[in-house]
Amino acid sequence: MDLLLWVLLLNGGIYFAGVLWLWKGLGLPRPETVEALPSVSVIVAGRDEQEALPGCLQALQLQDYQGPFEVVVVDDRSRDGTWRVILEKAAVWSDLKGIRAHTELRFKCPKKSALAQGIEASSGDILLFTDADCQPPVAWVTSMVAHFAPGVGFVAGYARPDPVMGFVAKLLAVDNIAVGALGAGSIAMGSPFSCTGRNLGYRREVYDSVGGFSRIGHLIGGDDVYFMRLVASVGGWQMVFNRALAVLSAPPATKMGDIVQQKIRHAAKGGHYQGGALYLAIGVYSFHFFIAWALLQMIWTGEWEIAVMALWSMRWVVDLMLLWRMAMKTERWLLRYLLAVEVVYIPYVLIFTVLGRLGWFRWKS
Repeated sequence: MDLLLWVLLLNGGIYFAGVLWLWKGLGLPRPETVEALPSVSVIVAGRDEQEALPGCLQALQLQDYQGPFEVVVVDDRSRDGTWRVILEKAAVWSDLKGIRAHTELRFKCPKKSALAQGIEASSGDILLFTDADCQPPVAWVTSMVAHFAPGVGFVAGYARPDPVMGFVAKLLAVDNIAVGALGAGSIAMGSPFSCTGRNLGYRREVYDSVGGFSRIGHLIGGDDVYFMRLVASVGGWQMVFNRALAVLSAPPATKMGDIVQQKIRHAAKGGHYQGGALYLAIGVYSFHFFIAWALLQMIWTGEWEIAVMALWSMRWVVDLMLLWRMAMKTERWLLRYLLAVEVVYIPYVLIFTVLGRLGWFRWKS
């Protein structure tokens, strides 16, 4: 146990340093906003979204943006009435353009193929993205565009489910805050690790300069994170995180199988990181591996190591500090479920990361 304890302490130190690094990023001054009114295209790709899409389109139609503005919705080979919803809305809203995705996929990932087609059909200098099951607040476009100061080419934002009902949904909501903290903190520190396609934007010039999704077209998913990492690796543009507002999305899946598949897809992205992001991912994985080993050994032998329990308790404290700084005031009550999340995270990181790296998941339906 002595050797294991020393290894655990070393990995714990790396983990704590990473969390405090993110915590520092969240505390940095937020980027200044500008009042320019460039042309904007909002791109939405949806598959079998006839129930959720009307709410999304209504929210986009209510946007208060005063500059040139259009919405391009791509029906990604839906089998329900999604296309009918698009046509009916386009008939009464001239700023909406509907596109039907090609049957043959351009990239391995269906959503990347659909988004690329939507981008090509759009005309805005600023490209904003959200999902068909999201309802951006009325100031969303204005707020995102205001963060595109000169030199800023990529703006990530926060998104959260609403409403949050049920124990599992509350755990997923806490995880959502953690993902937001990872994105906001790392972007502020100049080494972007995470973002979400539910609330995202970049200049068309950025998209064109990196060749669109062509360099990441072989990867399943990642139209958000992989593209962000690609832009960061090429360099030349600043990235900022917009914490001024949140895009609300539909509640998470209720079927455990769908939840597991989603989390495996998310965990799979860590295996494609490079540089500092890869080292952090390895450090996080190692910490969870050794703390799981230590806990199992204590359970097996019946001998409880105070140092191990103290280390795990410290992890809860630093995570709470990070998520408290990230969470909006209206969602901080969710952090009472953090301890349960800490327990679930151990098998989640150890098992789902491996399954995701092996490609043992399906891309929705």
